[in-house]
Amino acid sequence: MAITLVTLRIAPAAITDEVSFYRSAEYDALLEWAKMGRFILALASTDRDELTLLCIQTPDEMRAAVAELPLVAAGLATVDIRPAMSLRMDEDDYGVLQ
Repeated sequence: MAITLVTLRIAPAAITDEVSFYRSAEYDALLEWAKMGRFILALASTDRDELTLLCIQTPDEMRAAVAELPLVAAGLATVDIRPAMSLRMDEDDYGVLQ
């Protein structure tokens, strides 16, 4: 199973009124993603306007999907998409973190 981390950030140059205009459409789109099972965990930053999603699709699939999000399509959000893997923490295999 593919695991992909997707981080969405409001672009530094984004104008607040424009972001406000698209924000509800963005939320609706992400709610649809949750219903579809496109991501299994969403983490919102408490100190900046950033959302990280733990997705179960490949990075290429997520790139295509993210491009259609309203804030991204309007150029008001930046995206960081990267593959990830699960990590079993075990006393006998401490070298996995090196």
